Amino acid sequence: MNKQAKKIMALKTLLVLTTLLSLCTIFSAAATPAAEMAKKIIRKEETNPWKVWRADDYLKVSYRVSDIKDLIEIRAHATLESSIAGFIYFIEDLKNTSNWLDNADSVEIIKQISANELIFVTRFKGLWPISAREMVVHSHYWQNQDLSLEISVKDASDAMVQTKNAIRMQVVSAHWKVIPTKANQIAISYQFIVDPKGNIPQWLTKPMTLNGIWTTLNNIREQLPNSKWQHQTNANIQEIPQ
Repeated sequence: MNKQAKKIMALKTLLVLTTLLSLCTIFSAAATPAAEMAKKIIRKEETNPWKVWRADDYLKVSYRVSDIKDLIEIRAHATLESSIAGFIYFIEDLKNTSNWLDNADSVEIIKQISANELIFVTRFKGLWPISAREMVVHSHYWQNQDLSLEISVKDASDAMVQTKNAIRMQVVSAHWKVIPTKANQIAISYQFIVDPKGNIPQWLTKPMTLNGIWTTLNNIREQLPNSKWQHQTNANIQEIPQ
């Protein structure tokens, strides 16, 4: 090999090594946020662990103090007899919401963005000394490759003017995950932080919220298996085969 060929070979080798080093740098930079996020979650679990409030063979409700002053974070788990589509159709049946959602008065669609995405307002009854409240949310669901289904719930207070004589609550964070465990059985998890607004002390909001989610899950567990939606399928949702 002559000197010119050796120079070209050396240059090619240098370019390959430089490219590989650049790619390694890019991949390391991309991985760092995820790694840091995982570390933060682990640290939070260690320093601020969940406390089980109530549990039975089908339901479990836990809580912990959130990073936001005077608010608690709630995590609920439930095992339900239902198809995935049946669950989605059930919670989308807004006329029926007040029959299972604790203290709900009415639900109204503000905007239907797509078949699996909408903005709606839920109004809650007032019960002395708590005033009537409402919550406007943007809900969007999708199914993953492992057949699990996720529902993202975000605050959408800007979508409508506040109702007179009602306090507007704020959704700080909320997320559902639905995992099919076998045919016509699902395990759901729901984690959320909601600011009720108004002058309600934590000693009052905490038991009300925990009791409310427990009642809600119990209502779903009792009503969902026998609902008319169990006989419906959804072309966009894949189920575990019978």
